[in-house]
Amino acid sequence: VAPDGSALADLVARAAKTLDDAVPVNTKRAYEGDLRRFAAWCTSAGLPAMPAAPATIAIYMRHLADTGHKVSTIVRAVGAIANAHTRAGRPSPWTHSLVADMRVALGRELGVRPAKKCAAGDEVLRRMLAALPSAGLLALRDRALLTIGWCGAFRRSELVALDVADVSRAPKGLVVLVGRSKTDQEGAGEEIPIFFSNAAECCPVRSVDAWLVAAGISEGAIFRRLGRRQELGERLSPAAVLDRVKHYAKLAGLPFADFGFSAHSLRSGFITTAARRGRDLDSIMVTTRHRSERVARGYIQRETLHERGAGEGLL
Repeated sequence: VAPDGSALADLVARAAKTLDDAVPVNTKRAYEGDLRRFAAWCTSAGLPAMPAAPATIAIYMRHLADTGHKVSTIVRAVGAIANAHTRAGRPSPWTHSLVADMRVALGRELGVRPAKKCAAGDEVLRRMLAALPSAGLLALRDRALLTIGWCGAFRRSELVALDVADVSRAPKGLVVLVGRSKTDQEGAGEEIPIFFSNAAECCPVRSVDAWLVAAGISEGAIFRRLGRRQELGERLSPAAVLDRVKHYAKLAGLPFADFGFSAHSLRSGFITTAARRGRDLDSIMVTTRHRSERVARGYIQRETLHERGAGEGLL
């Protein structure tokens, strides 16, 4: 049975929303910024941005490279432009020879090796926790944030997305449901184990419990902003996790605190510490949810280079 006018309009609106929701929020935000910058550049150059000629996009890629942008940023910008074209019902410029050849050429010229941040191993984490304020809601929230972020090897977007309903009790600690992640864009959800720690100050289970009780949180977002008078605000942003990690790394006097640490330092710190303690790769991947053994092993190999190399003591 064909829908009537109002029902069809509602169906179209819901279909459009479904398509819009298919793009992860962080990707969507990045694409919007990329498109604004591309449109501004096209305007200044007197070139049309929609539809954009493949030659225009190739020249823009050269401009991005010349102004210090990384390969990953350039590729993302082209992805944003291509996505805008396909959504407008126009051919995607992504596979055009000019654009594809420029991607390859810039990849060779600039290199594609990602910048690595310091891993916050167990001793680093303890130093960061020791730098927390001695009391108050901020201290309780940030202790919970750092400990469960580390013990769950969470990405920052996953960490701030956690709700009270995602956490359930288990004899050895907690089971946390990650509703959607970088490797689970379909949103099927994955459960990960969080264990009690012998040291109370490092224990993610005790820390989360203490924060929730003190803040009076019984539902909704676990990690929330705090106002000047310690009043609860809305859900914490992913950028706030980065801020907290860098803040406590600096307070702890860690080397390269200003630029060497990121929110990802918690995740990489868990992986490398687990490997050093003899945990096998399969058990590590239960927590990290990596799909690729190669990627998971990459974390371990980089952080244990000086333990595996043969050069120590040769001279």
